[in-house]
Parts: sequence; C-alpha cells; structure tokens
Amino acid sequence: MWSDSEVLEVLRGTVPYYLLLALPIMIILSPMPVDAAADFTVYRLQQYDLHSVAHGSRSSLVNVEARTLDANSLARKCVLARLADLTPSHYHRVVSQGAVALLVLIPSNLTALSPDHRQMMRDIETTMLETETQMAVYLAYETEEISEIYESVRTASNTDSASSAAAALVSSLSSDGYQMVISGSQSKAIHDMAIANVQGKLSGNGVEEQLPTVVVVAHYDTFGAAAELSGGGDSNGSGVVMLLELARIFSRLYNSPRTHPRLNMLFLLSGGGYINYQGSKRFLEDHLDASDSPLLSETRFVLCLDTLANGHTLRLHVSKKPKEGSAGHAFYQALETVGAELGIGVDMVHRKINLQDDTQAWEHEKFSMRRLPAFTLSRLENPKSGERGSILDTVDSMDVSTLTKHTNAVATAMLTFIYNTSVHDILSDGLKVSEDSVSSWLSLMASQPRSPQLLAGKSNPLVKTLESTFKRFMSEASVSWVKADKRDPEWVFYDVTTASMAAYAVKPAAFDFLLTIAIISYLSVIYVFLQYFPKLYTAMVRAVSPQKNKVQ
Repeated sequence: MWSDSEVLEVLRGTVPYYLLLALPIMIILSPMPVDAAADFTVYRLQQYDLHSVAHGSRSSLVNVEARTLDANSLARKCVLARLADLTPSHYHRVVSQGAVALLVLIPSNLTALSPDHRQMMRDIETTMLETETQMAVYLAYETEEISEIYESVRTASNTDSASSAAAALVSSLSSDGYQMVISGSQSKAIHDMAIANVQGKLSGNGVEEQLPTVVVVAHYDTFGAAAELSGGGDSNGSGVVMLLELARIFSRLYNSPRTHPRLNMLFLLSGGGYINYQGSKRFLEDHLDASDSPLLSETRFVLCLDTLANGHTLRLHVSKKPKEGSAGHAFYQALETVGAELGIGVDMVHRKINLQDDTQAWEHEKFSMRRLPAFTLSRLENPKSGERGSILDTVDSMDVSTLTKHTNAVATAMLTFIYNTSVHDILSDGLKVSEDSVSSWLSLMASQPRSPQLLAGKSNPLVKTLESTFKRFMSEASVSWVKADKRDPEWVFYDVTTASMAAYAVKPAAFDFLLTIAIISYLSVIYVFLQYFPKLYTAMVRAVSPQKNKVQ
C-alpha cells in the first residue's frame, strides 16, 4: 500500500501535466455546433460579354462573414442588403470597399412594390448590369428565416459604430455572426451556345416569288438582373402573344379560298433580343446576303412587336417616317382609325439610328439599317425607361384585358390594310381575338424563365412548343440556330445562374480570444492548486489536530 505522502507526490508531480495536455484536447475534439443555420436558394447576377465588353458579376463563390450596409468596413465581407435600402450609390460603395459578395433581399411579392421602390429596383438593375464587378452578387427572396439572419447580422454590424470599445465588445459577444458559404466550381463560359429563330410563312394566292411580303417579328427571350428571375411578361411575352394570335387568325384566313389574299405573311420569333437582336441580325444575313433567297425582296413593311400589355397608348417607333401612300403609312392610318374606335391612343415616334452606338434601341432598327421599311409597335415612349429587361416584369403584372384589346386593334388594322374593306365582312366568331386565347398564350410564355442562356439547348421545351405551334398554323415553319463566332464572339454567357447558399452561425473573433483566456486561467488555477496541495493539506491537518486533542 502507498503512504499518504507517496500519493500526494504522484498527484503533485503528474496530474497537473496530464490535465494541461488532456483538457485542451477534449475541448478541441468536443462536438461543435457547425450545422447550417439556414440553407436557401439564391439567384446570381447575370454574367455575360457583349461586343467584348464584360458585364455583371465575374465571381460565383462565397465563403466570408456577413455584414449589412450599416457596417463601417465591408472589406472581405458578404454584404446583406434589403432592396428598399439599396441605391446605386450604396452599390458603388460596396464595390469600392472591397466586399467579396453582395446578397440583395427582394420581397416575395414583387407586384406589391410601390412605384418608388419599383423605380429604385430598375435603377439598381441597370447599375449592376452595365458595370463589371469581381464581387459575387446574388438575389434571394426574403423569407422569415432569412429575415432573422439579416436582423442578427445587422446587430453585429452595429458594433462597428458603437460609442466605446467596451460597448462594442459587449455587443459583439452577445450577438451571433454568420458565415455565408456558396461552394462548388467557379463560373465558366458556355461554349457552343446556340440561339433559336422560329419562323413560319403563309404564302399568298398566286406566284409566291412575285407577291409582296409583310413581316411580323417579336423576340421571345427576356432579361433581368438574374437569369432565373427573368419572366419577361410584358417585354416581351406580350409581343410573342400578339404574334401568335395574329398567326392563328391569319392562318385560318389563308386556308379559305374566299379570304386567301395576294400577299405573303412571314412570322419570326427571334432569339437574342437583349443581346443586340442577334436573331434578327442572322435572319437578315441569311435572306438578304444570300442571292438565292427572294423572301425579303418585295417586303412592304416589317412590324416588330414589343411591350404591349399595359397602358392606353400604342406608339409606332420609326427610324424614317413612312411616306404618304406607302404600305407603312397605310397601316399606320388604319391603326389610328381602329384605335379611335377602341379608345386607344396611337402615336408615331421618330428616332434616327445612331450609328455610333454598339447596340440598337429597337428591333426594327436592324431591318431599317438594311433599307427595309420597318417600325416597332410598343406602349413605351422611351426604349431605355427601365421597364424592359427587369425582374419586375412578371406575367402577374400584365393586364390581360388590355393586351387583348391591343391585339384586337393590331389584327383589325392589319386586316384593313390587307383586304381594304370592313373587317366585319371577314371576321367570324372563331377568328376574333379572345381573352381566353390570349391567356393561354401567356401561360405558355410563363412556363419558364427565358433569359438567353436558359434557352440555349436545342431540345429546349419552350422552343419546341413554339415550333410545333408554328407548324400547326403554317405549312412552312422551321427553326434555325445562331452561334457566336468562336474566334471573335459577339456575345458570351456564363453558367451558375442559381446556387444554394448556407449561413453558418459563428461567434466573433473576440469571443474566441476571451474563451482562450478563460481556459488558460482555469488551467492555471488547477495547476497552482495541485502544485501546492501538500502544503494546503498539511495546513488543514494542523488546523484540525488541536481540535481533536481538546475533544479527547
């Protein structure tokens, strides 16, 4: 058996060292709360190159601590900002301070935004898309879970502006921070991206090559700050809906010997509308530069349709005013007459083409530059108003009854121009524009976001549906594909349009520092206690021994 002195010697000599070694190991190996506090879907800002100019966000990976706009320093942080708080000047500040990422929280119901907030959103979208940034920029719908994270991060951000260092330390220790993480691979260019043109033709009664042609065009793709959020209801879902309804009506008229006119009608759903109308450009190259293609040789006019679902005025945008007696002028007069009957204002807006610009404002300018009489019909007065190419442009924001009335006006004006007689003698109940028909076309356009990179596959269901619709209305229908030049591409899109972001709850560095001091202090107390335990034990024995002697 060991004596008391031997046991005390073992405790004094070895236990402190075992504690110094074992306790930190147990702390390190103990389970830590590393589960994600939240895991939610985010939508990345567009990344693309147009005419060798980079646009949008050039990064897709995130692994940094979160802060809000209230923080004094945003360097190496992921900035969380509510849409209502973000302005173009705030965005430039975030970029200039070296933030790694920006997460913009948008309301779940965009149609409920006030006019001021809608305009602010358009300004932010324009700012983000027109400039290039190395920062990863994402958008996310603000849910209750994300809102709680935002409030916690804002509390932590306010410590940067605390009245004193002590107040900042206390506030920092009492709040949780968040590490925002998006893993995976860095975004890369989409090679061999193909854009579809869907075209169909209704041949007139007679020798086809000798008949005049009217062309109706609408680009079917959309654009916005985030590709996956680009619904494009009004721009340009409304233009596509109007074109499809016109194709439905005229296909029935062309199938009847009594109403088969001596005029060819060509319908084109062009791709790449928001990347300088690349689909229309290739269409013109294929049919004007090719000597064996007489398709556009006798073109009376080209009618482009864009943004027509709301408002009470239709504007005919022209690069050169049509001369009196021309086909274009006759159509405009017919549209004015029909508009007056239906309570729709009809104006003509003349804007010369600026050849110094790299991009065209309206699609008809592509045709006008090739000396074809062309114009764009739109409710908008200014092509750069911000209402085109925005994530705010959803199908829910469209007025179906207004689009139906506008479609009826255009169809009636076209019929008046072609047949030069009262449309009441031509149209039957089955040929009239109906709200049910317009709604069905809108449902088709709302079936998926239509940003160019999302429609690039040759098996895309929307393109297939548009092709089958054209084939149902027209015997001559086809799809052609447009690709950028490999050596000097006019456009390049990048992948990673959506991602999953994880938010991990973390304590600030000050908390780790104080925890380290507390552990060291605890170990020091244990060490001192065990080191001097024999002396303490002896003192206690001496203190107790006299009392025992007195009792005896």
